[in-house]
Amino acid sequence: MFVLAALAWAEPWRDIALSGLVGYAAISLTFAGAIHWGRVLSEFHQSNQFPTQLFGVLAAFLGWTGLLLPRELALPMLAAGLMFLWGTEQMLFNEELPRWYRKLRTLLTAGAVLAMLIGWAAAMLPMF
Repeated sequence: MFVLAALAWAEPWRDIALSGLVGYAAISLTFAGAIHWGRVLSEFHQSNQFPTQLFGVLAAFLGWTGLLLPRELALPMLAAGLMFLWGTEQMLFNEELPRWYRKLRTLLTAGAVLAMLIGWAAAMLPMF
């Protein structure tokens, strides 16, 4: 993501880099939501897992929506989506998720959000 964000600052690469960054962010959101579907499948018989399933689908819907928006709107929206997903995991699923996963998600989310904000700044540059 950082390579794409950096390439977005070079005029000849801006369009392809920003498209790649939006796509990568959308896939990242979908993947992060799919983690919860895996959790549901492993515990499906124990209780009503519909809220967790819905949470997983919401992540994919946010990612898909980002693909439909102009990049100038998609990048901050996808960054906010990743932060929302991370924050919700911290509040609702903190005890259920392994410590190593929580640490990894925190680092990956921070890096992804930073890269998207760098890319967003590059996307906004031609407007000024």
